[in-house]
Amino acid sequence: MILPTPGTNSYVSLDAANALASGRLFTAAWTAATGDTRAQALMTATALLDRMQWQGRRLAPTQPLAWPRVADRCPEGFPLTADIPTPIAAATVELAIFLLGNGELPGGPAIMQRMLGDSMVMHFAHVADELPKHVRRLIEPFLRVSSANVAEVRF
Repeated sequence: MILPTPGTNSYVSLDAANALASGRLFTAAWTAATGDTRAQALMTATALLDRMQWQGRRLAPTQPLAWPRVADRCPEGFPLTADIPTPIAAATVELAIFLLGNGELPGGPAIMQRMLGDSMVMHFAHVADELPKHVRRLIEPFLRVSSANVAEVRF
């Protein structure tokens, strides 16, 4: 069994994830999963969150994950340690539970089309953001841009 190791392959340990999951509703998929499956879900959720554009910079340039982070204005080598914020750990667990319950993240926008006489009506069934809203709300304060529908321009 490959255990999730905070800072190496996960933002939260399996024990901490179990503690967080035990305090919330709708965790049947989490409860039914084996320890190996829970660990895989945490590592997958971490990999998905690790792709986000976070504020600040990595604590150490050699660390394997995006977290822990420090503010851009912090001098190199300071602080020596930093924790992964509680909302990031909670978002990891929430996303892992979501993945176990749904099997995957929603894809891109589904286009619905209908012909009404000579006219065609199109609409998008969901937003282009692949993260569930409750996960997005947890991580928003830590992102460079708050939404998947907003672009950041760097010069």
